[in-house]
Amino acid sequence: MTDLAQSSGRSRVSHRARVSHRAVTRSSARARRGVPWARLMLPIELAAVLLTMTAVVGVLDAPVLGSAGYVVLVLLASYAFGGQAVRPGLPRPGKVLRDQVVPFGAAGAASAVGLVSTADLRSALCLSVAAGAVIAGGALLRHLLPVQQRVVVVGSAVDVAEAATRWAGDRRIQVVGSLVLGSQQPMLPRQRGAEELGISVVEEDDDPRAALLRFAPDLVLVTQGGDLDTDRVRRIGWALEGTGIALALQSQLEGIGPHRIEHTRFAGSPVVHLRSSRPSPVLRALKALVDRTVGSMILVLASPLILALVVAVRATSTGPGIFQQVRVGRDGRHFTMYKLRTMTEDAEAVKAFLLDSDEGNGLLFKKRADPRVTRLGRVLRKYSLDELPQLINVVKGDMSLVGPRPALPSEVARYTALERRRLVVRPGMTGAWQVNGRSTLGRDESVRLDIDYADNYRLVDDVVIGLKTVDAVVRPKGAW
Repeated sequence: MTDLAQSSGRSRVSHRARVSHRAVTRSSARARRGVPWARLMLPIELAAVLLTMTAVVGVLDAPVLGSAGYVVLVLLASYAFGGQAVRPGLPRPGKVLRDQVVPFGAAGAASAVGLVSTADLRSALCLSVAAGAVIAGGALLRHLLPVQQRVVVVGSAVDVAEAATRWAGDRRIQVVGSLVLGSQQPMLPRQRGAEELGISVVEEDDDPRAALLRFAPDLVLVTQGGDLDTDRVRRIGWALEGTGIALALQSQLEGIGPHRIEHTRFAGSPVVHLRSSRPSPVLRALKALVDRTVGSMILVLASPLILALVVAVRATSTGPGIFQQVRVGRDGRHFTMYKLRTMTEDAEAVKAFLLDSDEGNGLLFKKRADPRVTRLGRVLRKYSLDELPQLINVVKGDMSLVGPRPALPSEVARYTALERRRLVVRPGMTGAWQVNGRSTLGRDESVRLDIDYADNYRLVDDVVIGLKTVDAVVRPKGAW
């Protein structure tokens, strides 16, 4: 039985490696071909910061010599990170702010002892704000633009294969090579087979520098698994010294937002402190205030459209214009949700005959060509116009503008302990589920998106989802 399990494990690894081979390396011969756009983004950002700060100096008519010294302080605080041209992911807003606090604090200290005037201190504040805004904008631009970073994955055979397969279609990552550590050698063919799979095998005592540089990567990503230990990670870091290649360690903290993670030392050991997943009372009160204020404004503006659609619904099919249904809100409380009616009056009765053709995700009944949906209802659903009356629920406090999809009591009755986590926040008119596929999402993906939102809530996430919702409504995809 053990031999069979090991053979099966090797077979799975080999299969994953073959699948990932198409994305792992197109060929090591192409390693240095093309423009290294990922590395050019940083000089472009740096030039933008310099131009912006120079413009601010000109507008404020600030002293050139003093401003030049301050600009140098800003650049040192913001870009002194060891000469690495690529930084994975988005920088935390807190880091951008702290980087600007360093030079501004120095200017404030100089002002306190009379070396810098109050006017110059105001100029320094404007320069800091401008630099921070451009750096944050550059980070967002790097995230939005399809500029791929050349990545080499390091770790066990299983982790390398899974990582390469996972990122095969990602526009931000091109896995150009992988290094499987020597202790995992029995899990892959040794010589010709490993080369065919595009995987370079590094023995435990080998110097990985030459093997890493042959792929000309922008980033070396070390997975956490197998026999990987701190000493090996340190040796990889030493091997990359002076190359400008970034080194990152893949975290196993799936589902935990970066803003909740703090690396520190405790009792002489490095530890990771996780902030509470529950938003502060101030943040929750602010979200409720924004929901009701913005919801009321949109409701007033949309009232004529809602009224016209109610009339159209009643004119094109029998039944009420507004559909009311009991849904489950925060902490399991029931409330009556309002929508424009998009189905025939006997929809619930007909549903019993359609259960065998369910195309939903296992909890909510969905059918692409649902015969219960009216002709006008299909248009309303496609552009999410049927959800406009939910603004009443937002104003009442039953729902939020952004949050998990409001669930039916019958769905909640079948929730697992994990899925019940959706209920710790108010359901929303829109959410991560709507801007990431809507009805096309599987059950696991829907749960993951909703739980990620509930556990890692920030006001900025609501803004991003709101902007994406506009695009999802204008260019509907996945709405049944």
